[in-house]
Amino acid sequence: MNLLVVDDLEAVGVIVAEIASQSGWYSVHCTQAGEILELIHKEKIDVVLMDYFMPGKSGLDVAQAMRESGLKTTIIFFSGMASQIDRTKADELGVFKILDKPLSIKELRKTLSEAQSLQNI
Repeated sequence: MNLLVVDDLEAVGVIVAEIASQSGWYSVHCTQAGEILELIHKEKIDVVLMDYFMPGKSGLDVAQAMRESGLKTTIIFFSGMASQIDRTKADELGVFKILDKPLSIKELRKTLSEAQSLQNI
């Protein structure tokens, strides 16, 4: 399975991508929301794990752009301020899950496993 990790803090993206790689995922990361659509197509991404609050665009902005372009890619948000995310809108856009930062490695692995099960249906 192919995972794209998006966080404006490169160190976070690198660490999360490495954890996912150790769990058997092919993982790439980027630091800008504007790179997401291009990378999804280029790397044939199955799941996007993105920081919700990034400079310039929110996770909902990106999720909406993904859906408007016809992408069915599984979306997972993570945020240190997860309680501030409009969960109704996230549900409308088909966001799979919202995780709290700091990420628990156990919860991350569990969520990726669940996302992978969705892909196999």
